[in-house]
Amino acid sequence: SDVVGLGKTFISAMLAQQLDGRSLVIAPPALINKDNPGSWPNVFSDFGVRQTDFESVGMLDKVLKRGVEKYTNIFIDEAHRFRTESAQMYEKLFDICRGKRVILVSATPLNNTPLDILSQIKLFQNAHRSTLPNPKVRDLEKYFKKLQNNLKGLDRQADKAEYLRIVKENAENIRENVLQYLMVRRTRSSIVKYYSSDLKSQKLKFPEIEDPKPIVYHFDEELDKIFTKTLELIIKE
Repeated sequence: SDVVGLGKTFISAMLAQQLDGRSLVIAPPALINKDNPGSWPNVFSDFGVRQTDFESVGMLDKVLKRGVEKYTNIFIDEAHRFRTESAQMYEKLFDICRGKRVILVSATPLNNTPLDILSQIKLFQNAHRSTLPNPKVRDLEKYFKKLQNNLKGLDRQADKAEYLRIVKENAENIRENVLQYLMVRRTRSSIVKYYSSDLKSQKLKFPEIEDPKPIVYHFDEELDKIFTKTLELIIKE
């Protein structure tokens, strides 16, 4: 779950080099297109990774029909797309992943609630008998639903301060009890801190982002009403 631009596809290719058996990569269409230099097929080819098939995320029916018995490893790019178990695509992916080694790739594994994380973990862990070393999370379903219940009855707007406090507590809890055993995540600051000599030798540098500067817009009376009404509708939703 490295942040955007740090080479999750390259890390996946290096991992695939170390794994035995045939692999299947499931990714958005643009990222399996060989005309795209940074696509999965091109990166795996550059790293000399063979015995790999690539399939679009919209072709899960095709994968199941063809059969998945020959695959040992399943790589899933943009894994956060599968954060909702009720979606039909999730059920298909779950069937594809059953009994396989599963590698999830996403810069944003958590989008809305703790259950986002649970849905993705269940692609490779038994929800009630996990193999995580922490006994607190042996039953993942129970653990995550308890965290979800911490937010019950809180409104994002009306109870904003308390809501954000609970979200932060939940996130720290998940990192400590679950994600440290499952996730590899690097940020730009961690790269600069731990790999500064590599950056220097390769003459690489992250762009320095300036603080945002406010831009003031002046609306006429009619446009101001439209803008205000739009915000009210968004907040209401």
